[in-house]
Amino acid sequence: MDVPNSFQVKFQNHVELQLQQETNPIEQAVVVQDDNGAEKIKVKDIFGPKKAKEAENRHGRTDWDDPESDGVWLVKPNELYEAMLIDNADQLATTISLNGGATMITAATLNRARLRRMLEGFYGPIISGKLGTVVTPLGTTGEVPVTEGGGGSAVPMNTKKLREAKVYLGENFNSKSLKRWMVLTEEDNDALLDEVPATSTDFQKAFGASVDENGNLIRMLGFNFIHVELDDPLLETIPDLATNANGYRRNPFWVQGGLVANYWQRLRSEVGKVAELRFSLGTLGGTTLAATRTQAGRAGTVLNLKA
Repeated sequence: MDVPNSFQVKFQNHVELQLQQETNPIEQAVVVQDDNGAEKIKVKDIFGPKKAKEAENRHGRTDWDDPESDGVWLVKPNELYEAMLIDNADQLATTISLNGGATMITAATLNRARLRRMLEGFYGPIISGKLGTVVTPLGTTGEVPVTEGGGGSAVPMNTKKLREAKVYLGENFNSKSLKRWMVLTEEDNDALLDEVPATSTDFQKAFGASVDENGNLIRMLGFNFIHVELDDPLLETIPDLATNANGYRRNPFWVQGGLVANYWQRLRSEVGKVAELRFSLGTLGGTTLAATRTQAGRAGTVLNLKA
């Protein structure tokens, strides 16, 4: 027996609608593309800087250069998916598959899958070179120390750490016009609000601080904040990646264009009846994507003491 095509289309549309209603909070800060043409793809060409030549005589010969370029690459990862079986005795297949728990669970799972892959790309190595053979791990070059603003002691997130992250991006010649992003957990948000300046009207004006009606910091010191619980076990690999060897949280920050993602397939949705299981209805939703930082100077981490 076949499931009518309308079931398949409606299931896919409902999953996509739910993804739009509960969006991956990081995707707004990531340059996203769709390229499914190869196992390994180049997502960015980076051209090295040049010094201007000075014309020291009249009618002199032109001094020509070849452009020096590098590539940033992504390797196609495994698909992340959710598959569910719906027994006929529970409810009619059309009701459950179109509007029930299967759609909601699949959508939430794929949201986390996309978030996970983008964070994995941030914490993972940059693959570069002409053929994508140079591997550069995240390292500690752009790392704001856990003791910053703490007088030598490990402390939670504070405004001094934000200032140091801002200095790092500025000293690496990132354009002032580019949006700057940082991930905060609830603990980080609370630590910033605990500082007197963060709740001061004068400070908010001077430092560009803004808090929404739910008490979430939206921006400060030029950073736009994305609120994600980095220790969420449902994010699979992220709690370990977001914690260093000493147990300190590694909060990511980057400028627009510093984190790029590629979808080999944004959404795969399948609906069908499984004959050997008394024709129970099976639904599957999957996504295949990867992400990467683009240049070391465009991203960094802030080390924070966990409560």
